[in-house]
Amino acid sequence: MKLDPETIQPLLKTLAESTDAISADLLAAGGGLPLAGWGSAADSGVRGPELTAMREAIRGVVDEVSAENAGDEPRTAEVGGYQVLAVSLRFRDFHGGVCVVRGGDRPWSGNDRSLVRMAATLTTAVLEAGEESGLHNRLDALVTYIASELMGVSALELGDTVYRVLGELGRYFSADTCFLRHNEPNLQASVLVDEWPRRPDVPDPDPLGVVPWETEDLVFSMVGDQREPFLVRPGDGQGSYQQRVHAGSGVEEVSMATVPLISGDTTRGVLGLIHFGDRIWTRAEVRALRAIASLLVQLDARVTAEENLHHQAYHDELTGMWNRRAFVENLTAVLVNDPNARVAVLFADMDRLKTVNDVLGHGVGDSFIQAVSARMRECVRPRDVVARLAGDEFVVVLHDVHSVEAAERAARRILDRIAEPLEVGGHAISRSASVGLALNGDGAGTVDELLGNADVALLEAKERGGDSVVSFNDELRSKLLIRADLELRLRTAISNDEMRLYFQPEFDLRDGRLTGVEALIRWQHPERGLLAADSFISVVEEINLAAELGRWVLEEACRQLALWKASSFDPPAIVRVNISAGELISSDFVDFVAGLLNRYGLAPAELGIEITESTVMREIDDVRATLNGLRGLGVTLAIDDFGTGYSSLAQLKELPVDILKIDRSFVSALAENSGDRAIVAAIVRLAEAFNLTTVAEGVEESAAVTTLLDLGCHRAQGFFMSKPLPANAVLNSARNPGVPLRAV
Repeated sequence: MKLDPETIQPLLKTLAESTDAISADLLAAGGGLPLAGWGSAADSGVRGPELTAMREAIRGVVDEVSAENAGDEPRTAEVGGYQVLAVSLRFRDFHGGVCVVRGGDRPWSGNDRSLVRMAATLTTAVLEAGEESGLHNRLDALVTYIASELMGVSALELGDTVYRVLGELGRYFSADTCFLRHNEPNLQASVLVDEWPRRPDVPDPDPLGVVPWETEDLVFSMVGDQREPFLVRPGDGQGSYQQRVHAGSGVEEVSMATVPLISGDTTRGVLGLIHFGDRIWTRAEVRALRAIASLLVQLDARVTAEENLHHQAYHDELTGMWNRRAFVENLTAVLVNDPNARVAVLFADMDRLKTVNDVLGHGVGDSFIQAVSARMRECVRPRDVVARLAGDEFVVVLHDVHSVEAAERAARRILDRIAEPLEVGGHAISRSASVGLALNGDGAGTVDELLGNADVALLEAKERGGDSVVSFNDELRSKLLIRADLELRLRTAISNDEMRLYFQPEFDLRDGRLTGVEALIRWQHPERGLLAADSFISVVEEINLAAELGRWVLEEACRQLALWKASSFDPPAIVRVNISAGELISSDFVDFVAGLLNRYGLAPAELGIEITESTVMREIDDVRATLNGLRGLGVTLAIDDFGTGYSSLAQLKELPVDILKIDRSFVSALAENSGDRAIVAAIVRLAEAFNLTTVAEGVEESAAVTTLLDLGCHRAQGFFMSKPLPANAVLNSARNPGVPLRAV
């Protein structure tokens, strides 16, 4: 085998640099020193036994890849903190491999493996070209140079690089033109990718631009499946081709050499040289051209894979639209270039899309999302951006928007278009959407801030019932700052002893006797004072503190009841605690409750667990199992807000509950509203039928007390009897039976 190490070395150097390797070598199987190489482990500080071990590892992995039954897959090894990767190289009777070594534990990527494979292919081409001699004895150097040019090319650099390579080929072969054409199966045609030099005057239409395979011109009729080089000279019967060239360039007659770009069983295109007039193309020139064509095929495959990965990284798989990453990078670039750019960010979310998925299936839901995304794209200008963030969430970036009113009009136009019925999977589907809007310059300076502001506005739009546009403003900014403060401080509120329990007394309406208390969470905020649960509980749920806070409330309630029992002869008979769905279905909840009862010496009947009716209906199977476990302990169970959760009689019958707490919405106007009286009467009769106790919530006037007693509901809680009280005031309600309490 004829080998010039100095010819191969530039290729190995480029390979090492492209893969962050300390060395790249060409070795023969069976051991020995590298035949050609760049860099070395010794130069990187590897010495003594470690160097010997590394060389043995390199030889071993090359022997593996060069074995006859090894296949074409790369082999890897790890030695002394270095990674080794080798690919086989076979040329005539030569068996060996190309091997790279890299420090650290970073694994070899798919791109690394492709680069080493490509280097082996290029080396084979160099060896093949190096076997030729005569007038073109430096064709091997040309192939090596082109290989180095193509090694690290990315998709963005492809066009310029191809033109530069065509120029190098044209100059080297003293050709008048060098061209690259690709086959387009969809068009059934050969398409001109580029040519050197580019024609100054190109006819329109260009007879050399897109040429169908079905043509009388033999040269172009064969390119679709050309497998061998094809040569043309004046007078050889290719008149149709000569006429086409003359029409496209004005040149009377040419000599041409083309070689196919072959990938497996597919001919991807042709690479060609043209000389104006007559010329003989030597076998050596054609073989070199074939070697370079194989390099272009390798490059095309790698760039195609790179483009596919890039597309997947920046586009949503379902809709083909930009994804969050593309949106963020694009808008970031806009704001870096012009921090005051007049852009508006629209955060859109479909209203109640879950119903479509639940009723018609996710396939129809996905098709609906695809149709909605197409409609959104239709509603904006070409330079505006539409991206799908996730699920049914979209973001639109409007450019050159100079007022909130203009952005709101654009958003309303999008919503109206989305709301029009869509025919999807044989179903006419209509769904509204909500939009939160933020304009750059309204206190935001980054993509995260703009999107965050738009998200806050979207939440407000949702709270208004959907199908609405809300712009971020000072009022929402104030809410956002308050929420941010709550989120920041909530994470340490428990450990900082800022949480408090207040207790809502429950009375027997017949004699004013205290029958129990309901534990209610309060937050002694260091700056905002005492906060009720409704001002921060949604934030607790969003930052996943509900479980931790819920268990704190449960334990604190048990601790306080134990203190009351130790200090009073007449403590509350029971303390009730509201439990969330997440707490209730946790696997260790029953054991946790049992541990609290044991730790604080409480009888099970002294602890009441309250769950909302909606929680019961949403997670009924899991909830039933936990409730049965609690009933086994002897804990009292109540359904809170009863009448609002659409539970059925069959479901109610199966639940091991003791108490139904009538929702305050049916009690607040009980004396004046006949409908509310009928609902409460029905709930009381239902409870009696199932041998359950009823407790009315939200009693705020004496007329409600009278009506409840008339309807047969004897227990209640509300501001008319007492507001929630701190622990040290609760015992007064036991000491003053029959006297309604009013905290000041």
